Amino acid sequence: MLGDDLRLPGAPESLLSDEQLAALPTNAAPAPWRLRARALVWTGRPDGPARAALAEIVPGEISVGATPIATVGALINYLWTPVGRYSEIIGMVVYRRGGSLFTHVPFIAVDSATSVVGGRANWALPKVLATFEGRPADRVPMTAEGPSWRVTATPRASRVPLPMFAPKLVPMVQLTASGSRCSARPVGYGLVRPARVEVRVAGETAAEPSLASWFPAGSRTGVLGAQLSASLGAPVEMTAPS
Repeated sequence: MLGDDLRLPGAPESLLSDEQLAALPTNAAPAPWRLRARALVWTGRPDGPARAALAEIVPGEISVGATPIATVGALINYLWTPVGRYSEIIGMVVYRRGGSLFTHVPFIAVDSATSVVGGRANWALPKVLATFEGRPADRVPMTAEGPSWRVTATPRASRVPLPMFAPKLVPMVQLTASGSRCSARPVGYGLVRPARVEVRVAGETAAEPSLASWFPAGSRTGVLGAQLSASLGAPVEMTAPS
């Protein structure tokens, strides 16, 4: 039984109620996960209000001594995973601490309850359930929607694919239910096409700040990938940052 091990900090849109926790499956597919997907990814540079929102959302154990230098949005269709096919939206922050970089995911939603459990249990990713329309494809809108938010992204991609390889250089750092920090290093590769992505974010939560206050929206630079492979291994517990 996983119970309170799945209760994680995150953006208001990524918090689960007691009833939602109780309705989740009781087993998690263990790490590592190997994945095949098509994805739309875009970036932004947080302004003052966005940095202020992130300071409220991201736990101090993660952000202490670090500066948020970029935000990343992604809409993904997973074609193969250990828990089957599903769709996902990610809101990620890139931090710089001294001469090193790391990422943190305060918001992530999927349309698979088994993925919610796997993400929370394995990597302390605060996954919640959402609904999705569309797919990552050129000039095709894709929408993710939760009870209090909605994100739609439409890419205009170039025709020339470029090879992409993301080695284990930048760790993803999350905070577990027990308050310890854990780190995992994703690996990804495939073909991507540079794209201009039009992103709309709507909705509010009862608690502020809302997703719209920091998630990268508007006209953004990104990439569209139709044939991507990735893997995410088991996380390691971290010591406190110096």
